[in-house]
Amino acid sequence: MAKQFECLRCKGQMKYLKEYRFDSQDNNRGIFGALFDIEEHLIFDVYVCPRCRHTEFFYTGVRKGFDEWNDW
Repeated sequence: MAKQFECLRCKGQMKYLKEYRFDSQDNNRGIFGALFDIEEHLIFDVYVCPRCRHTEFFYTGVRKGFDEWNDW
């Protein structure tokens, strides 16, 4: 269940939009990471205010591992 957040601009109720994964651009992954192309995905929940369209990204964690073919 999505959390409830208040808009910082208009104080309206923000609504959950989607989960967003950001691929890190870390150049210091080391030789193991470079050889096996291990990625680090930062995960955010995206919320938007339906009244004023203000958008917020809330950090929820990190997923580490090999690139998966089904992520394409």
